[in-house]
Amino acid sequence: MSRLKSITREAFNKYGVVVEFSPCAEGNFEILVNELEASWRMAVYRYANKEITRTECHPDSMESFEPLDGATVLMVAENHCPQNWEVFFLDKPVCLDKGIWHQTLALTPNASVKITENSEVSTEFYDLPSPVTIGAVN
Repeated sequence: MSRLKSITREAFNKYGVVVEFSPCAEGNFEILVNELEASWRMAVYRYANKEITRTECHPDSMESFEPLDGATVLMVAENHCPQNWEVFFLDKPVCLDKGIWHQTLALTPNASVKITENSEVSTEFYDLPSPVTIGAVN
């Protein structure tokens, strides 16, 4: 079982970038991600799932998740071990590194996120041995 975590720079570092100013940022503009290899696209994704049975990764594309509506849990795992996942409450935007296993789960009846990724995306899937759901813990 994995406990629901807050997104912080330190906790999320091995999966990608938290979209916020860094502590040493000066001025009012900071580039966080600079992908020069591919064109990109922007999309919105709406979901109502209450369990996760499969994760996916994009070996050749970073991908942002920016909360728009409802409450979302983002499940992530490093590329070499998709079975060792962590779950984060998605209360701020993040950008996943290439090849990070991921999936979303709605904590509210419906939720949606804005996604930015390469315009051409290859996807790999990993079926979980059992469904992941969110529950209360003593």
